[in-house]
Amino acid sequence: MERIIKLADLKSAVQEAYDNHKNDAGGAPSQKVADMNQGMFGISVRLIDGTKFDVGHSQAQFAMGAISRLPIAIQLLTQMKPMELVQKMGLGKGCGCGCKSKAQDSAEPKQHIKGMHGKGVRAASMVEPSGDFDGKMDILSNLMIQLMGSSPVLDDKLYEATMKKAEENNIYNAYAEAGFELYDDAVSSVKLYNRLRSMLVTTEQLAEMGATIAADGVNPASNAVAFDGALSATICSMMAAKGPKHMGKPWLIMTGVPALSGFGGGFITVIPGVGSISAFSPELNEAGVPMKAARAIKDIVNKLQLNAFASARVKVEA
Repeated sequence: MERIIKLADLKSAVQEAYDNHKNDAGGAPSQKVADMNQGMFGISVRLIDGTKFDVGHSQAQFAMGAISRLPIAIQLLTQMKPMELVQKMGLGKGCGCGCKSKAQDSAEPKQHIKGMHGKGVRAASMVEPSGDFDGKMDILSNLMIQLMGSSPVLDDKLYEATMKKAEENNIYNAYAEAGFELYDDAVSSVKLYNRLRSMLVTTEQLAEMGATIAADGVNPASNAVAFDGALSATICSMMAAKGPKHMGKPWLIMTGVPALSGFGGGFITVIPGVGSISAFSPELNEAGVPMKAARAIKDIVNKLQLNAFASARVKVEA
C-alpha cells in the first residue's frame, strides 16, 4: 500500500508548525552553550529524491552533543555485526539473544560517571584503528562529510571547557574505578567522544544526514554512497530504541518516528524511504530535549501521518 503526500502539503505543515511554536516560552539552554543562539528556531527538510527546503534559522550553528553518537554507530556497524555491537556495548552478553541477564545487569557499574556519558565514550573507544586517535578522527570526519555533504566545525571553546571539566572530575580514572569497560585508552576515548559532541552543525546538515540514512546510505544531494545501505534498518532501529534524551518511549509512542536530540538544541528524525525533518531550538525542556524543535516535528509527522511503523509506504510528490 502506498500513500501520496503532496509536496505543497508538506511545506504547509512545516510552515504551520514553525509559526505555531516560534514564540513558545519556557525552557533554558544547556549551561554548556548558554550564550549561543538564544531564541533561534529553524527547521530543515531533506527528501530522498533531493528535494529540500528550510524555515527559520536553518544555518545557525549548534553543538552536536549526543547526536554525534549517530555517525559513531554507523562506523561501528561497518566494523562489526549488530549482535557484536550490542554485546560490546554491554547490552547482550547475558544469554546470547541480545537481552541482559540478571548477572550482567548487576555487574554493570551503577556509579554515575560525572561529566560525560559513559556509553558514548565506550562507543568511541570501539572505533578502529585502536590506539590511533588521529586515524579514528579522520575516518569519522570523512564519514560525517559524506553523510552531511559538508564538514562540521569544531567549537574550540566548548571542547576545551568540557575537556577541562573532565580532567577536574578525574574522569579517566573514574571509568576504571567504576569497573566500566572501554576498548581503547581512556584518555583518547574521552577526547574523541568529546571532540565529536563539540562539533557545530546546522539543521541543514542534520537533515541531509537523516535523508542519507533514509535513502539507504546514498546522499540525495551528491548521490555519493556514505555507507552500506543494508545498515539503514539497523541504524533506524537504534535511533527508535534510544530516542530523544530521557523521552525515547513517549516520543516513539506519540510519533512512531526514529529521532535523536543533543544538548546544543539539535533534533534529527529519519523517516525511512521518505527523508528527514530536522530542527533546532536551544531552549531545552526538563528532559533536556529541544522544546520548540520537538513540538514542531511532532505536529508535522502526526498531521501528515509519517509514522515509520504504518503499513502504508509514504511517497512525496510535487
